Amino acid sequence: MASPAPADGPKGRQRDLLSIGELARRSGLSTRTIRYYEELGILPPPQRTTGGTRRYSRDYFFYLEGTRILKQLGFDLDEIAELGRFALTGASASSRTKTILQEKVSQLDHRIRVLKRLYRLVSAAASSRVDPDAPVPQLLRWVSEKSGEGFTADESDNNPPPRWS
Repeated sequence: MASPAPADGPKGRQRDLLSIGELARRSGLSTRTIRYYEELGILPPPQRTTGGTRRYSRDYFFYLEGTRILKQLGFDLDEIAELGRFALTGASASSRTKTILQEKVSQLDHRIRVLKRLYRLVSAAASSRVDPDAPVPQLLRWVSEKSGEGFTADESDNNPPPRWS
């Protein structure tokens, strides 16, 4: 990456740049996290004043939002840094980048299957007439048995949780 130009240019351009504190406030991250992301290469080096103060364009907010989304999807910081380098350079995806993305798709598919199964399980338990005062171990046993069966929502109606009323 090319070294950014000093941020001491015309006043209009200077006003468009954010201090690290302003970027932290807007992004909800700490200044320490922003500096750490710079060290890892998740963020490109910011412009600096002749005095060395970091100055960030508004694009950095979008880098940070993208990082937040990727973290929510389960990417670790090294993976995010690698994907960021690919995005910043505009180069074609390396085989490593493609592998990272394919692995993540596989992991997300698995998480979606698990969440769908849990959704059906909770939905079945919520729609049945379970006594709220029922002994917890019996209800947990039912949940445990059902979670291993891969039942569908229709099947849950035929075999509701035990009633203890």
